Amino acid sequence: MPTTELPPCPPVPHPRAPAREYRISTITPVFGGGVVPGQPDRDLPVRATAARGHLQFWWRATVGASCATYEQLFARSATIWGSTQQASKVEVEIADVQASTPTPCAMYVDRNGRYRLEWKSTVAPLAYVLFPFQGQPPKRGTHDPEKAPGTCVDEILFTLKLRYPSALQHDVETAVWAWVNFGGLGARTRRGCGALRCNELAPKCADDLPRWFREHRGPSTPSLRGWPTLADHVRVGAVSRPMDAWRTCIEQLRQFRQGLGFARNGSRREPGRSRYPEPEAIREALTARSRRHPPLIKMPANAFPRAELGLPIVFHFNLRPAPGDPPDTVLYPRDVSGKQQGRLASPLILKPLALADGQAVPLAIRLQTPPLASVVLTNAGREVQLPSSPVLRGPALGRYPDSPLRRSPEGSALDAFMRGLKDFREIR
Repeated sequence: MPTTELPPCPPVPHPRAPAREYRISTITPVFGGGVVPGQPDRDLPVRATAARGHLQFWWRATVGASCATYEQLFARSATIWGSTQQASKVEVEIADVQASTPTPCAMYVDRNGRYRLEWKSTVAPLAYVLFPFQGQPPKRGTHDPEKAPGTCVDEILFTLKLRYPSALQHDVETAVWAWVNFGGLGARTRRGCGALRCNELAPKCADDLPRWFREHRGPSTPSLRGWPTLADHVRVGAVSRPMDAWRTCIEQLRQFRQGLGFARNGSRREPGRSRYPEPEAIREALTARSRRHPPLIKMPANAFPRAELGLPIVFHFNLRPAPGDPPDTVLYPRDVSGKQQGRLASPLILKPLALADGQAVPLAIRLQTPPLASVVLTNAGREVQLPSSPVLRGPALGRYPDSPLRRSPEGSALDAFMRGLKDFREIR
């Protein structure tokens, strides 16, 4: 009888550990994360593809920091998480999802013919960082909002299941640890939305924080990389409930950027001039100045230090504009090649860090990132010609009278914020 030649046997697959499972819950409301930008998905509030993306980011920020170049990082990442040429060695599954029904985070209420935005009670104290979800009020003569406020999910509980070769255990588990404790679900996670808790990965209590951080963080990288990496220290505040810890973080940011007597003059009823130099720089660039805002001679007139905290920034000068006030302008990042970019994610993370005992601490992290190259100021979509190269940081920015950056010897907004955190301690 004729014989048939059998094909060669396939190679032995990589040994895989049994599925690793983590039970994870949210401790702050989740905004966005669905198919529609800014809205959670009612049917699929947690997606495996989104979880994979978060894990890849935090792997780059932790284990990936040991790579010296982008080329090394990409090659190592491809062997673990896959690329267009090869499949990922890590299987990500989301199971056993329980989620509350998405509800509007705010609503527009008619108050004697004028519509006022009222936030849901659970998020009202956090309104300072939730402005992307506030929508647009009804136009004159209508009742429905021009753009409805966003919705949020108050609570989500799910199981993260991972399968991977046992040789990748350190890479994957470090990424999960970093995502759960420093990241989150949905949008605005760097401002505390969608913060997570996994008791298995959380510090046991506040006293356990130094040991916990050293053990999981591993050796730090002395050199700055071309991508965001986790710093060798974080700052934490006093123990409280998760939502209270979140409010503590956001109040520190609000005070730094807009606080009366620190970031601006005036009173609660009538906020005065900003002590930051951006408004003066915009007035000079557009040669637009009302009589009530004479030049501040001792303030730098071409500086934009708050750009370090994330871009774009929309500058709106007054709810009741006076003759001569500048129009709205938007500040965007510019890369090293001189090209305008659409967005620069903030290297500052403010969120509640969950403890295994059910409490939380306010957490502030400054990711290590390459310094911002430059910025572009635009008006009505067109670039505004600045009189000279914009200054983003420098000792002079901390030396003029009442400068909010006076705590930073290098005149950096990021450095000044971290140094000025009230009742926070450093964890290494």
